[in-house]
Amino acid sequence: MLQWIIVAILVYVIYYLINKYEKRIDMLNKLVELNREQIEANKEMIKENQEKINENKKGITNNKTNITKNKKGIDLNQQMIEKLK
Repeated sequence: MLQWIIVAILVYVIYYLINKYEKRIDMLNKLVELNREQIEANKEMIKENQEKINENKKGITNNKTNITKNKKGIDLNQQMIEKLK
């Protein structure tokens, strides 16, 4: 009789542990799925940001060209002012 009680207790403990770890695995699966969704959203944001970066590079290049032109104009104006003095 005592043996059956011990067997029943062991079966219950094993059932409890299996049930407990199944709940943990389910929770981890849900978290993994959420992370996958966030990763996909982040990939889309990275693509959008890459496009914005490319646009900004073009703007920087244009500004650099304009700065060079303005610098040449300023240099010419300074030379003319020196001649006028």
